[in-house]
Amino acid sequence: MGKPEHFIGRIKEMEFLYKWADNIRNEISRSIAFLGRRKIGKSLILERLYNIIYSEQKGLIPFYYEFTEGKRSGKSFYHDFLTRFYMQVVGYYLRDILLIRDAVDFKTDVDVNDFKNEVESVSIPNKDRIIKQLYRCINMLEREENPYEYVIAATATPRSFATTPGVEEKIVQMIDEFQYLNMYIDAGVEDKPCKAYMSTAEMKVSPLIITGSLMGVVSEELMRWLPHRFDEFIVPKMDEQEAIHMTMNYGKIYSHSITPETASYIVYITNNVPGRIIDMLSPKFGKTLISNTESADHALKYEVEGGTIKHDWDEYLMLAMKAVNDINMRKMTWFLCRHEGEWFYPMDLKREMSLDIDDQKLRDELGLLYKYDIVEKNQGRYGGVFDRTLKKVFMTNYRDILGLPDKDFDEYFRNDSLLDYLKERIKQLELGLEDADILRNKLKVLQGDHNNLKGHYYERVILLRLIKSIINKKGGLTEGISVTDFSYKLSAFLESGNEIDIVLEGKEVVLMIECKNYAPEYIHKITKKMVKEFVEKARRLAKERFQHKKLRLAYFSKHGVEDKMKPVFDRHGIVLGNS
Repeated sequence: MGKPEHFIGRIKEMEFLYKWADNIRNEISRSIAFLGRRKIGKSLILERLYNIIYSEQKGLIPFYYEFTEGKRSGKSFYHDFLTRFYMQVVGYYLRDILLIRDAVDFKTDVDVNDFKNEVESVSIPNKDRIIKQLYRCINMLEREENPYEYVIAATATPRSFATTPGVEEKIVQMIDEFQYLNMYIDAGVEDKPCKAYMSTAEMKVSPLIITGSLMGVVSEELMRWLPHRFDEFIVPKMDEQEAIHMTMNYGKIYSHSITPETASYIVYITNNVPGRIIDMLSPKFGKTLISNTESADHALKYEVEGGTIKHDWDEYLMLAMKAVNDINMRKMTWFLCRHEGEWFYPMDLKREMSLDIDDQKLRDELGLLYKYDIVEKNQGRYGGVFDRTLKKVFMTNYRDILGLPDKDFDEYFRNDSLLDYLKERIKQLELGLEDADILRNKLKVLQGDHNNLKGHYYERVILLRLIKSIINKKGGLTEGISVTDFSYKLSAFLESGNEIDIVLEGKEVVLMIECKNYAPEYIHKITKKMVKEFVEKARRLAKERFQHKKLRLAYFSKHGVEDKMKPVFDRHGIVLGNS
């Protein structure tokens, strides 16, 4: 299934699922619900698990089925489900990848009669049993049964095969988008066809792993209609470094020129959600290639105004808005998006937003927003979802209701992403400073390491100050550098091997900065020769990489410099800073 070379990361999740699947051979694994919002990477994880089980051929037959949107009769579902199941069984026996690909692709039509004829012409284990079941299916399709009977027959198919005398293999059922079973399969008088899994889900020879994008909906349905049948697990967002690696990989696949810094920015604005990263990078007509944060913002704007990201979130919002007051829904969702990372009890939310709404109605509406995955819930408190693209969709869809600027909206949209990103980076830098401080104290006995650590610590202090200066538009050394268009690098190396402590690049200006954290008694070590060497290597780096930008030099010394050195800095046009 899929393209294995595109799968990156998810090591912990794969280890867990591999062990779960392996235990099916000993009939000790329970059915599990692997829940996560759309685009979190559930299907990719299932694809990877499917490929591993298929390739190992250790007595486990993987079966994948995806419920899709769109009404379907119980009879049609039975035909489709059973045929695709046996196509995958036969594909497993024959090692026929093409047959399996047809079986797992819901866009490919299948026909039980045609497939029966194919099976009759091949030699495989359990052939007679398979053909017998295909004939039963054909006969049942010729009758008009209660629609729910077809659903029961379909869901029982994997279990029936695995428990047939003579069949040695166990079945690993992977059912994707489980919420659509109740939403779109017509089971007649039974409006909750998921009940058909009541006994099947307990079978240890064919346990299920189900996924669901509408987490609140699936969790509620499992609790009400399939109690104690599934262990629930939440698929977390991707590890940051894995997500950056994935972004770089897909960037190459789609012909982008993405640097690690740009990849980090894309990962931030998508909250490490794999599917959103792919949405950002997927080429579309009129969508720019990504090479820096500015072009990443253009791609994001394209997606939230009319691309896949907008369509995905609009579907979620439409489901919620069927039952939730439109204006309240928008206001509460926007408020929680803007206060990412904060949690509010309903009464706190009512007070903070000055909502004129009945307490019970407020709780009901928040409950529905949570059910349809528009907001998060944690021990009775509510917060924004961890996918920042929802905030962007809200900004573009409802700028009038939310009071956003109309005239300068494009700049506001772009600045919002960068400011959020920079604030997060500042937090990381501040945490880095705290960590460095702790390490510095621990390593005092190791003077060489201690001195090196002090230097890196001080570089972060200066970089943090410069970024804050850009955000607050303080001018001075950072004059002319826009918050929407700059990047930085610590310890920038020249081709010669020398390095510049900090390089901060704007659209037309590049700052090169030397940082010294010498103790007061050692500031005499800052000499004319040292300053001259800094100027020379800075100019070499500017010539190598920044030929068309104005070079601005600065020298920061934690405890200042000797008075006799100040004219030296002036002569070279170096801005002299201190603590």
